[in-house]
Amino acid sequence: MSDDAEVQSRPGLVVALDGPASSGKSSVGAAAAVALGYRFCDTGLLYRAVTWLAVQRGIGESDPAGLVQLVGSVQLLADDGGRLAHVAIDGEDVTDAVRGPDVDAAVSAVSRVPEVRAALLERQRRIASAGRIIMAGRDIGTVVLPNADLKLYLDATAEERARRRAEERGLASDGPEAAEILEQLRRRDVIDSTRPVAPLRAAPDAVHLQTDGNEFERTVRLVVDAVQHREAELAGSGVNVTATPAQPAVPPRPTQPRAAPGRRQRRPIEPTPIAAFLNPLILFGSFVLRVVVRLFTRVRIEGDLAAIPRAGSVLIAANHASNADPVLIGAFLNPRLGRPMNWLGKREVFEWPVLSWLVRQAGVHPVDRGAADVEAFRSAMRILEAGHVLAVFPEGTRSPDGRLQAAKDGVAVLALRSGATVVPIGVGDSDRLWPKGRLLPRFTPSVTVTIGAPFRLNEALAAEDPEAAQDRRRAKEAGTVLIMRRIAALLPERQRGIYGGSPPS
Repeated sequence: MSDDAEVQSRPGLVVALDGPASSGKSSVGAAAAVALGYRFCDTGLLYRAVTWLAVQRGIGESDPAGLVQLVGSVQLLADDGGRLAHVAIDGEDVTDAVRGPDVDAAVSAVSRVPEVRAALLERQRRIASAGRIIMAGRDIGTVVLPNADLKLYLDATAEERARRRAEERGLASDGPEAAEILEQLRRRDVIDSTRPVAPLRAAPDAVHLQTDGNEFERTVRLVVDAVQHREAELAGSGVNVTATPAQPAVPPRPTQPRAAPGRRQRRPIEPTPIAAFLNPLILFGSFVLRVVVRLFTRVRIEGDLAAIPRAGSVLIAANHASNADPVLIGAFLNPRLGRPMNWLGKREVFEWPVLSWLVRQAGVHPVDRGAADVEAFRSAMRILEAGHVLAVFPEGTRSPDGRLQAAKDGVAVLALRSGATVVPIGVGDSDRLWPKGRLLPRFTPSVTVTIGAPFRLNEALAAEDPEAAQDRRRAKEAGTVLIMRRIAALLPERQRGIYGGSPPS
């Protein structure tokens, strides 16, 4: 479905959601739309896509005609619920690319070009004309939809917004990169609020929502409550809130946009609830999987399982040499641990309805491996902050030869920020059971799941490398190495790879 596709009219409001850069309009608006059964449109993606294309082709704000010509190449993509949160250029999904730092630096200049805004204005109004929509941007309530049923202005201080963006990118809040983000946001606020065309400001009749210090879920709730209150208010006064009448003619449905070569078109994926207890499906599934695994090999569990905390946040970090690893860890340890593990899994498995339901019941949360998936990081932090168990593979993908590969720093960031107890696990010889590239497992004498001693990363770093522990950037790097060396110490020597040096005490 494209943004220009005809959408049947449904009861509901037209909601304008404005606010400065990084105020959370996109993520909050999309989540609120899901809760309300509304469509959602992130108009900022239109401007970002034009900006990205302009950067690629070397077209600047001094060439308005050249910029306007780019508009026709941009298309918003919707999921089955109508949330227009992805963007394509000439049919190729470029949602991740348009959120890059080069676009951050240039989008305000492109957005203030009057001809560009005019070219995008009618498209935005056409999207909203079917009603039942939350439309997010910086001039929705003042220019694009001045007659919206409800206008909301989502705001936060520049410092708060910079902190959130730095956190999303895994940066230290007091580091030089975070300082640069703050400076960029302040510059952008000045540009957006002082531009002669459609300056950033709250509409006089907008509901102002200040979100400093709010948890994400709290801000979503504020938006949902405001919409429901306005719906009740209009219904009580006898006003029909059906989609706006006199909808303009809609052009023919365009052809389905093509995905980039070798890459499937990405669609928004609903989040998975946190697995907080061993439900019947987890218990039964674990039993079945243990039976299947024992047809191919003997599984030995070594180490002190009783040392793993039975309450509080636990971050299990393991090597990843085979598709069998989640089964060998989850199916064999979950019942003995007495609490379920939550997992981050590739989003492709969530595109199949039955399989998606099964993995969600098992506590698997979607992650886009081809991008810096902010939502996956947020999901991981929510699991740990809520005091549950999260299992991760720090390498990010399976090893091609069974040996440890260079790990991503995300595991250390999670451990340091959450304060969770880290439990290293080494899965030995799983690559021989089910090698990468093989369709099915093969008979193997045995595999070993070894549980290492639990530890807290900040305490382990302070003892091993006090100087690194005091520097956030160094702590992230040193913490990743420390975790991986402890995993390596639990593996056969042939699998220790680049972390095969002497393990820490």
